[in-house]
Amino acid sequence: MKILQLGAKVGVGTGIGKGNAGDTAIGTAFDNLFEKEFSGSQITFMNCRKKFSKNDIEVINQHDILVVSGGGLFLYDTFENNESDWQWGISEELLGQISIPIIVYAVGYNKFRGQRDFNSRFDSTIKLLVEKSLFFSLRNSGSCNAIKKHLPDYLHKKINLNFCPTMLLNEKYKLKHQTTNSVGFVLAGDRLSNRHENITKFSNEIKKFANYLSKIGKKIILINHQNDTWLQNQIQFDDTIDLFQADSRKIYETYSNVDTVVCDRGHAQMIPFSLGCKILTPISHNKLKWFLDDIQLNEFGIEENDSELGDKLIKQYTQQEKLDWENIHIDRMNKIKQRYSENMSFIKTKLSELNLN
Repeated sequence: MKILQLGAKVGVGTGIGKGNAGDTAIGTAFDNLFEKEFSGSQITFMNCRKKFSKNDIEVINQHDILVVSGGGLFLYDTFENNESDWQWGISEELLGQISIPIIVYAVGYNKFRGQRDFNSRFDSTIKLLVEKSLFFSLRNSGSCNAIKKHLPDYLHKKINLNFCPTMLLNEKYKLKHQTTNSVGFVLAGDRLSNRHENITKFSNEIKKFANYLSKIGKKIILINHQNDTWLQNQIQFDDTIDLFQADSRKIYETYSNVDTVVCDRGHAQMIPFSLGCKILTPISHNKLKWFLDDIQLNEFGIEENDSELGDKLIKQYTQQEKLDWENIHIDRMNKIKQRYSENMSFIKTKLSELNLN
């Protein structure tokens, strides 16, 4: 079976992604998942970030299945275009000419707080995409609810929760989480004006928490996914680990040796949690809260502009240290895997009906 994966900034196979560390992991995780489930299939990658033409549709239709996956595709300004107003630069007319089955697999609704609403082209292309899709899924319930606001009611039943495949990649590596008395910080250095109302106040609150950790003997580590070294000028970290342009195995090995991760990037939540790390999240984007909601750990997310952010991080860190985190992790990951299995079973049944599985 010939599978065409369409996405943005995705690293192919075990190679290096063209974006941050999460982008690398998505590419590896997708290939690992689909190679396992559809053994012997040929997987080809196509970047969605271009204005699609009739010729591109002809290329797509030469495959057996189109899988839209990888990245927070529902964001207008990463690849601004007049075709769709999101990262796949395809018009409604050309989308309608795709003749093979479409699977939308665990994408993200990544519109930042304060950004303008999507325009009518977004609504029309998403409506058609949902109508045409054999299976349509987003990586958290909040994203599912957000996309439903752009759709007529009769299509809501086609929207499914399907966790990011990066949360299952450790089934390939089989890494055991090690307790190391360490706390990693992954605080995004890009889009600071989108993420923070008062960057000086935010960094001072993070510094307050970091100083507390140092005083109680914790090793504090700055972890860079991409452009995330900006706090080095304000906080004296014990170590720095650079995961930008690292391969996926190194990314997962790194987090398997960190006890707790303070994170405001989506994959800096998901990947560490999948490995057994405790996570604390200064929330600067709705997707961060939505993930915590889905794993029933929303008390460990604190709004980034909270006037007591530093003190609340200290309080929640102390609370986490008292929990049986290992059993919490096992319980939540079992639920994530169950959801994955149910969704994949549905996909295979639908493909089998088309004689494609």
